[in-house]
Parts: sequence; C-alpha cells; structure tokens
Amino acid sequence: MTLLGTSDAARSRAAALVAALLVAVATWNVLLNTLVARTGIASSMQIVYDLVVPLSRTGAAGGLLAATVAIAVLLAALARTVAPDVDALGAGETPLETALAYGRAVVVALAGTLAAGLGLALLVVPGLVVLVHLPLVFVAVATDGTSILQAVERTRARARGSRPRIAAVCLAVVAVPLALAVIATLTALVAPVVELALGVLVTTAAAAAGIVAFTALANSLGETTPGGSRTDRVAPGSSRQL
Repeated sequence: MTLLGTSDAARSRAAALVAALLVAVATWNVLLNTLVARTGIASSMQIVYDLVVPLSRTGAAGGLLAATVAIAVLLAALARTVAPDVDALGAGETPLETALAYGRAVVVALAGTLAAGLGLALLVVPGLVVLVHLPLVFVAVATDGTSILQAVERTRARARGSRPRIAAVCLAVVAVPLALAVIATLTALVAPVVELALGVLVTTAAAAAGIVAFTALANSLGETTPGGSRTDRVAPGSSRQL
C-alpha cells in the first residue's frame, strides 16, 4: 500500500509525521554534535562542531536518547498510517494495545540497531542478517499487533525466498545518506549549516520513503492459505500480547 491509495486525511497525517520527523532528525544531529564535543572526542580528532547547544554531557546524552525514541515513534506512526487495517492513533484498538505497539517498536529499533552494530563490528554476516530483517520486524510490531518474538519468527518465515528483494530495498534506502556522509567527510566546500541541512533533509526523506517501502513490502510478503488469503495478520478483536 502506498500513499496514493490512502485517504486525504491519511496523506495529511503522513505529511505532518514527515515534518515532525524532519525536526526530530535535526535535533538528533545537533545533540550528537554536542555530545561528541562535550566528551572531548571531537577535539582529540581535531574536529570542530559549530552547531552545538549549551548542554552538559549528561544533558546531551539524555536528549539524544529522547530524540532517538521520538524518531522511532514517528516512524512507527508513519508505518501505521500507510499500512492497511491499522491506524496511527489506534482506531479499533484499546489505548493499551496502541501503547504496546509503539513501545515494542521503540524496543525493536533500539535493540535491533545495537545488535546490528555489534554484529557488524564482531562478525559482519550476523550484522547484515539483522539489518536485512530489522525493518520488517519493526513494521510487524508496529502494525500487526504481535509480540516481538512472534514478529521475528513471522518475519523469518515471510522473508524466506525474498531476501534479495529485501536487501535491495535496504540498500536503496541507505545508499543516498551514506553517499552524502562520505562526501561530507571528504569536502569542506559547504558551510556547517548547509551540510547539516542537507544531511537532515536526505536522511528524513530516506527514512520516510524506507518505512513506506518496507510497510508495502511486508504487506506483499507473507504466508498464505491454499486459497491465497493472508494468515499472518492479527484479526480484529483478537488478543495481542507483549
């Protein structure tokens, strides 16, 4: 499902979420600059960050964590906005079910990113495996009302035979921001404000497009019954567990 197939209200909500995501990503970047500057890493590497905020090391770290959680929540809300049979504000769900869906999404985003980083640092292949499956697990917990373990198991089953397609979407999502990051480290032709603005715009666009693409991909995959109907979504009114 894409935004073209959604209502005007859903498209307006998606646009508002992307705008909020832009602010959150910009805040995250400035707080990261501040934390790196306050810890002395920047000076040891002879890097000067012009865009920092007057926060202590602890304040910058706390703000960075809060911004990370906010980004995860906004991406989950965007996935719920474009996914079928679910609503960002929890229409058709109890408040507890909606809160659990967002909570699971935050846990998956934080734990999955940490696991992928460790996997890439220690053994490259495990990290790549986590990166390929992480977006679909994130979408599953945000939109399907399943527990994290169920989402992992279902994602593995649903992705079987489609991993090249999933990897291609992952590569397309991260290629442009990575290319921009490499260029930014190799050139000093642009002012820091321009560099930050370009990075934030590209990262936000890639993240928003990526979550829409993975939500559509998750909906196109899946286990089917012999008659061709989907069997991996939670039926309305059924119990949902953490």
